[in-house]
Amino acid sequence: MAVTEASLLRQCPLLLPQNRSKTVYEGFISAQGRDFHLRIVLPEDLQLKNARLLCSWQLRTILSGYHRIVQQRMQHSPDLMSFMMELKMLLEVALKNRQELYALPPPPQFYSSLIEEIGTLGWDKC
Repeated sequence: MAVTEASLLRQCPLLLPQNRSKTVYEGFISAQGRDFHLRIVLPEDLQLKNARLLCSWQLRTILSGYHRIVQQRMQHSPDLMSFMMELKMLLEVALKNRQELYALPPPPQFYSSLIEEIGTLGWDKC
């Protein structure tokens, strides 16, 4: 097993080669405790710039605003391991931004207690 293959297995243990020539990888990428299905099809020369990334609709939805960046990373990554690390970091950022976008407001009790505390301190001190 080559060093990069061992590193890839260590960094992405759920992504495995599907053929002997290692041109097709399938599995999952993990971020923030969630797993997302993906499949990477490499050309015979194993160059990422000509690879295809196929992903589940969940992963596609999360990365929808990052399509250009994913393509750029794929074009410039020297190997699959580097690309997977870049993709994982990008996925972490996308998930974080998505959580901030859809953050739930505090419950009504929060506002009630806030008004009560302001009343205790006095409205004239605000």
